[in-house]
Amino acid sequence: MDAPRSGKTRVTSVSLRAETLEAIRSRAGKQGVSAYIEEAVQRQLQREAVDEYIAEYEAEHGPVDQAEVAARAERIRAHHAAHRGETTPADAA
Repeated sequence: MDAPRSGKTRVTSVSLRAETLEAIRSRAGKQGVSAYIEEAVQRQLQREAVDEYIAEYEAEHGPVDQAEVAARAERIRAHHAAHRGETTPADAA
């Protein structure tokens, strides 16, 4: 669980399907529903910011080379796996 985020909070009303709310409650645990939803929304906002950055980059420089993206992603995965003591498919080669 991440450390609590600083900043002001506000109460608001959000409508969710009953089964969605039940799933959140079953997973939220001690952090609570509000903290769980806050974290989920923050992740979505980060994804959207990355998508916007990529769109701006591509508008200026052209499409991103998918082979380079895949190669960099694999290097990142390997780096993280090495720090956790795991092996990656590249290690097997």
